[in-house]
Amino acid sequence: MREYTYDELQRMQEKALERVRNMQLHSKEVVEETNRAMESQSPPPRRQPRETAPAPEKHGGRIKMPLNLPEDRDITYPTFREYFAPENEKAKKQTEQKTKANLLDSVLEEPDEAVLFSLLLLLRSEGADEALMMALLYIMS
Repeated sequence: MREYTYDELQRMQEKALERVRNMQLHSKEVVEETNRAMESQSPPPRRQPRETAPAPEKHGGRIKMPLNLPEDRDITYPTFREYFAPENEKAKKQTEQKTKANLLDSVLEEPDEAVLFSLLLLLRSEGADEALMMALLYIMS
């Protein structure tokens, strides 16, 4: 990664501040035009963006908010997880059912594998050695 000198960092910060000032000035103009248009009920005129902005005022005024803000501010929306939780649960259940059905269908297609699988289940319920069960799984594959 390139190392920057102090002067280069200063110049980059000054350029960034200038871009911020330009954006703030542009947004202030747009808000003022919107407020004037809302007061006179006419559409705001299109403006071309300025190339440079003057330095901001030391105690510059605040930007007026648009007049068309929503009235009800107590609206709460569900989170992403709350909104999609029922659909996610449904999809999980369907996937589990399909996976189990596909696994059993593929094992039970071949009679030899079906016998080995039933033997594997029987040995598992009796607490057989894991090496023996692994050998049966190897034979099945």
